Amino acid sequence: MATTIAPRPVSPFDAAAEAFAHTRRQLFPIRIDRWLALGLLAFLDQCGRAFRGGGGHSGWRHPAPMQDGDFSLKADRVLAWLQRAAEWLAAHAPVVTIAALVGLLVLAALTAVVLWLNARGVFMYADDVATGRSDVRRPWSQHATAASSYFGWSLGIALAGVFLMLFAAGLVVVGTLAFASGRVQGSGAWLAAAGMAPVLGLLVLGLLILALAALALRDFVAPLQLATGLPCGAAARVLEALVLAHPGAFVLYLVLKLVVVVASGIAIVIGGCLTCCLGFLPIVMQVVFQPLFYFERALSLFLLRQMGHDVAARLTA
Repeated sequence: MATTIAPRPVSPFDAAAEAFAHTRRQLFPIRIDRWLALGLLAFLDQCGRAFRGGGGHSGWRHPAPMQDGDFSLKADRVLAWLQRAAEWLAAHAPVVTIAALVGLLVLAALTAVVLWLNARGVFMYADDVATGRSDVRRPWSQHATAASSYFGWSLGIALAGVFLMLFAAGLVVVGTLAFASGRVQGSGAWLAAAGMAPVLGLLVLGLLILALAALALRDFVAPLQLATGLPCGAAARVLEALVLAHPGAFVLYLVLKLVVVVASGIAIVIGGCLTCCLGFLPIVMQVVFQPLFYFERALSLFLLRQMGHDVAARLTA
């Protein structure tokens, strides 16, 4: 049965203040065993969606000044290489197709394993953050059914994203090879480029929509599953009703979430550098910077509480 509380005025800023107070109350004074357990769960919660920052470029040298004729010479070399690549792909089309299919199957299998672990971690970490506990074994088994329902949706969003990225990459490769081989020239080249531009724009829009869907799934649908006991699809419909009832609050939440993620990313980069990169190691990062991850996870939980869905009340009932 769903556990709800009387709704009150919805404010993401009030939710942030409550999340901050909850984080300070639960994590301080520091208990290393508690931080270690929560660090493991935070790592599982981030599998497949953790921060991916660009690394430094060691040994970089400033390029030598380009001499007259260098640009055209290098362009000719690139076009020649692309033409040879196109000819090789055409001559080995069956082998390339089979290799691509095998690669896609392997990628899909690895994605499924990572997202299955992530699904379990999402529910375990949300449970512990909401209730102020640091259990590992109990939430693993208690939320197995809910995590399985969530996993199907998460996998569908991930595979759709992979398909869109591969489709976009395929368009770029095919277009580049067509230009390099001379099959598209003159006005036809400009028409082809003009035709590809809106298609690529739609693909980028599709990826943005999928990213928002993944965020909604993790930040709100999973907690609603915990608060209501509903499967993922039904919890998504509950979220839809909440968004229609409080559209401004969710828009403001997205802005606040972006600020939190950027600020946390900067803090992690600085802290990781100060710890000689030890702070960038998996699990170590989640333990050392646990307050950042704890606060970020608590933020949506307290916003849902304002809307009448109290995760902690149901899990501790």
